Amino acid sequence: MFSQIIFWLSLSTLVYVYFGFILLLIFIAPFRRHAVQKKDIEPSLSIIICAYNEEGTILDKINNCFSLDYPQDKIEIIIVSDGSLDRTHDILKNIDNQQVKVLCMPERIGKSECQNRAVTVAHNDVLFFTDATTMHPPDALKLLVRNLYDPTVGCVTGRPVFKRDESMTSLGLNKREKYELYLRRKLNEINTLFGAQDCMYAIPREIFVPTRKDLDSGFVGPLKLLEKGYRTIYEFDALAFIERRPPTVADEVARRSRIVLRGLRGILHMRHLMNPFAYGFTAIALLSSRMLRWLSPLFLIVLFISNIALLYNPFYQGTFLLQVLFYLTALIALFMDRRGHRINSLLYIPLYFCILMYSAIVGFLKLIVGETGQTWETRR
Repeated sequence: MFSQIIFWLSLSTLVYVYFGFILLLIFIAPFRRHAVQKKDIEPSLSIIICAYNEEGTILDKINNCFSLDYPQDKIEIIIVSDGSLDRTHDILKNIDNQQVKVLCMPERIGKSECQNRAVTVAHNDVLFFTDATTMHPPDALKLLVRNLYDPTVGCVTGRPVFKRDESMTSLGLNKREKYELYLRRKLNEINTLFGAQDCMYAIPREIFVPTRKDLDSGFVGPLKLLEKGYRTIYEFDALAFIERRPPTVADEVARRSRIVLRGLRGILHMRHLMNPFAYGFTAIALLSSRMLRWLSPLFLIVLFISNIALLYNPFYQGTFLLQVLFYLTALIALFMDRRGHRINSLLYIPLYFCILMYSAIVGFLKLIVGETGQTWETRR
């Protein structure tokens, strides 16, 4: 009996996390819709760029900032080189432009602390955080900041566009992105997102809250604003083109595990926001869309083990067989992908799901051993 309870609790939690929560959002959206008041505005902007070993891209990034369709007299660019070991420091020090401020850190301090230090020298009304490997189309800034006309909006983030190929990883990433975009649309309609895209987000300087250097500013920062009553909004039309090669399986595991590590650290730091008695539906949404999802591998493991204890029952023999077939399908897809064979969705979806679960386990283990994930290596 105990094994049955554990089995169904685990299965129910997984079904809720990936399907039930979205259905809940669809159901309550008509009753909780909170539209964003948008208006074309042009506040002064401080563009903040953190770079590590970006000698090949940093000048292109600066040129991209100056090519944005935004009044140039309302822009300043602040670049922080986080202990770069290549020629990034030298390139930045030779820039002769009064609109560009340069901070060169003698050693690595992490992205959040780089951003904190950049904000201390920023003078403009809105802080726009972006990456050295991210390029924006001309309309990106205007599309982004129009959301800040709404006094309830404290942070607005844009949509990253990754390079893709025909590999299993890219195909799986495409499917996941469609799911995530739909989830974000629903969260946008109802209230708020939880966290921003690191490569593109804007916050009014007067409400910016520094993030502890061992935490993720792109996640914890918006949560601190949420604590103060401000929403984080997703502007789907504001794009960020990520100038990195299409991801391999190893790339995706490294990226996703770092996201989970920093996310778990951030949500533990801001755990009081998951109190439904204090924060109501916001707490439920944060728990459902973040915490429970990052803990999904634990529920999968418990589901598998509890199923083994129930193999005396023909019904649970069938559920065990389905689990085994799912994981075997993922292994077959991985083998075929490494051999260069094209695979259909019946194969790459199970494989990409398993990559996500494995990445979450790696991130969880890194959390346990005390890693922070605040330094980074750009994937070329």
